[in-house]
Amino acid sequence: MKRLIIFLIGFFLAFFSLFYLYITFTKDLPEPETVIPSSLVVEYSDGSPFYFPRALWFNLDDYPEKLINALIISEDEDFFVHIGIDVLGILRGLYNTFIKKDIQGGSTLTQQLARSLYLTQERTIKRKIKEIFISFYLEKMRTKEEILELYLNTVYMGNGIYGFGTASKYYFGKEPKDLTLPEIALLVNTVKSPEYYNPQDLKGNYKKAVIVLKRLLNEEVITTEEYKKYSQELLKVKSHKVVEEKYDEEIFWRIIEELKELGFSLDILRKGFRVKTTLVKEYNEILAKTLSENNAALIFDYVTGEILGYYGKGVHSGRRQTGSLIKPFYYYKALLEGYNLDSKLFDLPIKIGDWTPENFEKDFHGQTTLEEALVHSRNVPSLNLYLMLGDNNVRTFLQKQLKIGGFYPNDLTLALGTLETSHEELAKGFSGLLNGGVVVKPHIVDEVISYDGIVYYKSKTTVENVIKGSRRSQIEASYLLINLLKEVVRRGTGVRARIPGRYIVGKTGTAEQYAWFMGADGEKLMIISQDGKDLLGGRDVAPLWKAIASKIDIGKTPFNISSIYRKLSVIKINPLKYIDYQYIYQMIQEGKMTIDTLVRILKTFDDESLFEFLSFMNSISQDLTLQLWSLLGGGD
Repeated sequence: MKRLIIFLIGFFLAFFSLFYLYITFTKDLPEPETVIPSSLVVEYSDGSPFYFPRALWFNLDDYPEKLINALIISEDEDFFVHIGIDVLGILRGLYNTFIKKDIQGGSTLTQQLARSLYLTQERTIKRKIKEIFISFYLEKMRTKEEILELYLNTVYMGNGIYGFGTASKYYFGKEPKDLTLPEIALLVNTVKSPEYYNPQDLKGNYKKAVIVLKRLLNEEVITTEEYKKYSQELLKVKSHKVVEEKYDEEIFWRIIEELKELGFSLDILRKGFRVKTTLVKEYNEILAKTLSENNAALIFDYVTGEILGYYGKGVHSGRRQTGSLIKPFYYYKALLEGYNLDSKLFDLPIKIGDWTPENFEKDFHGQTTLEEALVHSRNVPSLNLYLMLGDNNVRTFLQKQLKIGGFYPNDLTLALGTLETSHEELAKGFSGLLNGGVVVKPHIVDEVISYDGIVYYKSKTTVENVIKGSRRSQIEASYLLINLLKEVVRRGTGVRARIPGRYIVGKTGTAEQYAWFMGADGEKLMIISQDGKDLLGGRDVAPLWKAIASKIDIGKTPFNISSIYRKLSVIKINPLKYIDYQYIYQMIQEGKMTIDTLVRILKTFDDESLFEFLSFMNSISQDLTLQLWSLLGGGD
């Protein structure tokens, strides 16, 4: 009886100790899908990849049966029957650890997955114990098929590549289903030592890969004749390394930031989503080849809001002083207020407190016209115009009407460009000036598509504001300003950006440590900045702008303000935007509305409205959106 009591006490102590360790090691583990290597695919507008993804996601069905068989036979024959660990392998590992003083042990696919997702590769007893308990956790939380799918997509395959599918494309330029058995043998062999046995350098890997074929022969998966055939073919396999292009990390994080604003988290996106951007690959390549690290540039379609080219730091949210690039904004306000191109402005010495602003040429004309003041970017008459319009009025116009964000100084130096802002904010402001008064928000994400082809998001032009007319309409003011900015390029400070035969308007900007040039045609604009001292927008940046514009199609689209305005005027406030999607989701969660009821309502929507509704709902609940999509027949 005493022995039985001791046994029971020992048994329960062991049981509760193991249970305690299990809870300790697994209680705070995140879902395995949230820690898989990123597999977000980003594309240019033409569908070409922005970079080669290091971890693409493939469904289990995308992997050929011969690959799965080869992997399981080589790595874990009992995968579909064990509980996550190989008991004999662990006992063998304990023997090696304590007798041979070599920490190792047999690892199942589940253990390998646990190690790659949650642990390091350090060879310690503590890590091995954690690995065992996390393997139990994975077997409890996921089916064998789900574990296998996770493993196939996350196992390290050398050269920064994760997953058999990505390795298939990287090393052989193939989809997984198109792999030959010799190629499969090379990939399966890679698992054992990814940096030494990956297919990139095939020398010395053939013999190791033959072992995989030998295992298939021993298990009677292939015949002796097939074994001989594939062993010979193995010697002829050639690696196809992807030629990787460098990409601008500034652009990548700009894309991610916009995706987050749209309700897409990285945890969701890395599950095989494809993001198609508005970027034109040719534009970006030309920008990268022409500009230096001291430059930043933005190419922007001011009718649609699409960002077509993006280069350098601070384009989205940087703070550079604008210099005279600010002037067209309040000149436009003056035109709205009834000023004419020949309106007279004083060009005489001026002093405001201790500040004595000067023209760049250090001279004065006594009096000049509004046109000549802007064409030659004269500071004193521009400041006089600013004062006549009123400091508060101009600030309100810049911030409330043109929606230009940034740091605004608390003094009159704002008139000469001490506003600190970014290329995107300036482009947004210029959109209103050039298209007839409609302020268009820049965007870089065009579509978000899941791995199975469902379009989760499709971009549309976002109008942030329609500028209010005054004594003159927005269209009239835009027409006059465009003619002014044409003269800047034809005979003013922007003459070095002139391209014969093209329709170009522009404006220079020079600040203490920055120089700018903005040039545009009837559809798109390009803003380039250069960082450094003793720079001039017209001398240093305008030629760069011309060099790039000459290689692309800026300047080929003439201005047609009324046509642009008509196109934009059909963009109306979307009433679907004001539906309380959170409350609808809450009602369904609380049983106050059934999904069937919501589906019946949605079936009354036209296709465009339905797409809009699902796009908004997706930001609240992706699971509910997918369910609605399926019930509405979207999966057919």
